[in-house]
Amino acid sequence: MRSLLYKFLLILMPAILAGAGAGAADEGLTLNDCIELALQNRASIIAARGAESLAKADQRSALGAFLPSVSASYDYYESKQRDQTSQFEGFPEVQQPDQDGEGTSLNLSARMSLFDATNFFNFAGARAARAAARLDVINSEQDLIYSVKLSHYAYLASVQNVDVQEQAVARSEEQLKLITSRYDLGSASLSDVLKQKVQYGNDRLALLRARNAVVTSKASLAYTIGIDPNREVEFSADYLVREYQGSLDEALQFGLEHEPGLLAADKNVAAARHGVRSGWSRYLPTLGGYASYSVSDGSQGDTLLFNFSSTTTRYGVSASWTIFDGFFRERVVTSARVNYNNARAYRADTRNLLIHEIKTAYFDMEQQNDAKTVATENVDAANEDLKITQEKYNLGAATILDLLDAQVSLKQAQVSLIQADFDLNLAVARLENAMGKM
Repeated sequence: MRSLLYKFLLILMPAILAGAGAGAADEGLTLNDCIELALQNRASIIAARGAESLAKADQRSALGAFLPSVSASYDYYESKQRDQTSQFEGFPEVQQPDQDGEGTSLNLSARMSLFDATNFFNFAGARAARAAARLDVINSEQDLIYSVKLSHYAYLASVQNVDVQEQAVARSEEQLKLITSRYDLGSASLSDVLKQKVQYGNDRLALLRARNAVVTSKASLAYTIGIDPNREVEFSADYLVREYQGSLDEALQFGLEHEPGLLAADKNVAAARHGVRSGWSRYLPTLGGYASYSVSDGSQGDTLLFNFSSTTTRYGVSASWTIFDGFFRERVVTSARVNYNNARAYRADTRNLLIHEIKTAYFDMEQQNDAKTVATENVDAANEDLKITQEKYNLGAATILDLLDAQVSLKQAQVSLIQADFDLNLAVARLENAMGKM
């Protein structure tokens, strides 16, 4: 999901930088506001938190195995017997009187496991699984924050690029007026006027594409934070270029200690280890205790009423040991071992991938820092080149093509600087996400 969003933004950025959006207001949802909304609205976070709730319930259920189970029952009955006869061999048939009866009974019982090693390991595994579920929530939140940052940076880049395109249109318009006035005075050719008109039209078209790109990036950001893209909402255009202060070793150390995905993998290994122990514990005997209390009361008879009542109390200890169960225990142990080995292998892969991602993001960030420095110098050089070419053109020492090339070079340098800022913010966000620092 993360890589697909990144690829989508890379595809979207050329369209954004070919021209971006209709001047956004200074006031609106900031990046922090967007993150808070996303954490409230997105289905992935809701699902992760639901999984944590289930893990919490599983832990509570595992704890309940140590507590007694209590049950109670109450019965009330009425009985009627009519037309009863009995006969013994060699004797006449005897007609018995009708029998009516009623009675009540109350039963209370309790059972408790006094020793079952499986319960101990199951509880330890459930506790580790709950900790892993909590870390999965944090990991999902960090992935979502990273996605919000990608969309937000793309939106800011498009808004910032609007200024570049508007400045280009304004320059082209001023140049067209200047060249037209010079043509009217006979100091410029019609070809110069036509070429500048073409440039002016291209700049206006680029501005139109830019404004359309803002709408697209704005809708993408709205979807990412979990709100209706048709909803009228404004986002803050405040642009802050991110920086990371720290060495590669510090980044690696922080990631290995704090990245929630790796920590969750550690907890899953612990839960699987307890699962193996739980499987082996099935070979041990179990010890339990029980107690019950029952009261019954009733009457029976017709001509002669018979009343009865009783109170019974029972308690004791029971022990059981499964000697052979058709290799079911062996199947449980084997399955637990497979899960444990898989958890360890996944944990090793997660650690290796984490190191790879941190190193890649760190070196990419350094590269983007250098790229931003070069892009800034290119903007300064292009500004100076345009001024010099403008003076040369006014003196007749440069052609209209030279002037147009200088204008295009300046706009391209400004667009490249926006791209460099976007790439740098993206690299820092990717590094922090890999470190588990968001």
